[in-house]
Order: sequence, then C-alpha cells, then structure tokens
Amino acid sequence: MNQQLREIVDAHPVAAFFVVAYAISWVAWLGPILDLAEPFGTLGYLIGGFGPALAALVITWLGSDSVRAWARRIVDWRVAPRWYFAALAVPLLVVTLTGVGLAVLGTSVDPGLLPGRVSLVLVSFVSIALIGGGNEEPGWRGLALPKLQEQYTPVSATLILGVVWALWHLPLLATGTTEFHGLASFVELAPTTGVRIMNIVGVAFVLTWIYNETGSVLLAIIAHTGFNTANSTLVPLPLETISAGDSTTILIVTTVVLWVVVAVLFVATRGQFGYETEPDAATTQTHSHRSEVQ
Repeated sequence: MNQQLREIVDAHPVAAFFVVAYAISWVAWLGPILDLAEPFGTLGYLIGGFGPALAALVITWLGSDSVRAWARRIVDWRVAPRWYFAALAVPLLVVTLTGVGLAVLGTSVDPGLLPGRVSLVLVSFVSIALIGGGNEEPGWRGLALPKLQEQYTPVSATLILGVVWALWHLPLLATGTTEFHGLASFVELAPTTGVRIMNIVGVAFVLTWIYNETGSVLLAIIAHTGFNTANSTLVPLPLETISAGDSTTILIVTTVVLWVVVAVLFVATRGQFGYETEPDAATTQTHSHRSEVQ
C-alpha cells in the first residue's frame, strides 16, 4: 500500500499536492467557519494557513525528491541584493499606484496617514511572513511551481497555480478573518470573488518572476508578505476604510494596477518570467548564477 502511494505521488506530484493542501487547510478551517469556541477557531485558522507547506513536506517525503533540497530552497538567502529590493519594491509600487488610482477616481486619499503606521507595518510584516501568507510559499512556489514548469510554459503554469491558489482561499470568505463576515456576507459579496481571484493570479505572476530569477522560496515569501502587508497597511486611507465597504473599490483598483505590472513583466521577459531551461533538456529548469551574490 505504501509503495502504491509513493508511485501515485511520483506519477502525479502536483495533483497529489493540491489534494493534500486543500484537505489540510479546508478541514482545519472548519473551526472558524463553524464558529467553534476558542481556542479551536483561531487554531484552525492558523493550522489551515500551513496546509500548503505541510502538504509539500508530505508529498516530497513520499515521492522521490529530496526533502533536504526542498528545505534548502526555502531558506536560500544567497541571492543578489537587487532581488531583495525587487521583492519589496514591486508591492510598494502597486500600492502606490493604487493610491494614485483611487485619487483619480475621486477617493479622498491621505498620504499623511502613512508615517504613523511604521510600527504597524513592521509588526504586520513579521506576523504575515510567519503565519499570514508567507508560510504558504514552501508549498506554492517551493513545490507546485517548479513541478508545473517542467510540463508547461511559465504562463500556463502560473495560471494553473494562480487559480488553484485563489480557490484555496474560498473558505476564508465565510469567516471573519477577512473583510467578509459570515455566510450571508459570503453570498452577498460573491460577485467580488472573481476580482479577488484575478488579483491573486496577478500576484502569482509576480511571485513566479521572483522565484524563477532567484531559485529562492525565501524571496517569494518576502514578496508575498510584502503584498499582504502593503494591501492591509499602506493604502493611504483610514484603516477602518481599508477593511470596510470601500475595500471593494480598493481591490478593483489594485487588481488593475497589478495586471499592468504583470503585462510589463511579460513583455520585459518575453513571456518567460525569468524561467530558463538547460539547452539539452527543455523541460528541466535551471537557475542562472546571475541572481547569486557576486
């Protein structure tokens, strides 16, 4: 039985990963969805966030890949400083242009609010990196993306991963862990789910570019954390506005800006988003040493 399971995982590693990641997270999220007494609700929410990472560990262990090599990519910090800058600068660029877009649409933005949020930004960044999004990356970019790019183009691989990643979030829309509160709100705001999916897929393209250029999951963690932190703290509006009714407008504007950035990256990289193949093995990825510290 164990050997059969290993053969299935080796034959279909990405599909197996997706199934296990969804199973872990969605079962864990039953706690907050069913409004279980604390600490079960909060624990369920936190454990669910680690679903992709735990699934990647399980699938890597069951398959023929090295757990040590997978773990090494997660903590690989030996990349050129410019990529650390890029991982943080792109989210900042998106949120800055979002503020400009909101102002053009007539929203009363106030950049003067931002200097007072320095400590909030720092605390949010650390917590998001550990338990609020960054912790997903050992699965999404640590396992799924490189496996998908062995079979598909970077664009196709990212579209597949982006949609799966976006739909993975759906149970959270029925909880109070986002601006959506309860099942009634989930039904009422369902039309915005399409925009949210487009937003997450857009972020996936940026993270594909960062990962392909560096080979480091750590840089994907930083970029993912940067997006979540910027979206929740650096939009130049009152914090209560960011998480209230106007958040739909913010989401739409951010998504438009994000896809403009994706289009620029597509043109600049000729659709490869930093992906390279060995000359004699078109389906085998190799990361050039240009991203390492020189």
